[in-house]
Amino acid sequence: MNLYIGDYWVPFPSSEYGGNWVVMAENGGQVIDILKGTSYDDEYEHLIPDAVSNAKVFPLDKNELFRVASNKPQLINTFYT
Repeated sequence: MNLYIGDYWVPFPSSEYGGNWVVMAENGGQVIDILKGTSYDDEYEHLIPDAVSNAKVFPLDKNELFRVASNKPQLINTFYT
C-alpha cells in the first residue's frame, strides 16, 4: 500500500482556494477510481489522472496496521473549496 497526497484538481474560480486529498491505495489507478467516485464536479474529472501523477507517494509498511476502517484502498481525507 501507498499513501498518495495530492492537490485538488478543480481550477479557480470553480475551486476558490484549491485543496488537497489523501488516499491509501496500491497504485495510481485505484487512486483515480476512488477520487472519481467522490468527485463533486464531473466537469473536471478528466483532470484527476494528472493530479494523481503529480501526487506525492509514500510507501506504507505492509506489516503495520493503520488507524483507518480497514487496510483496503480508500479515501483518507480531503479538503476542497
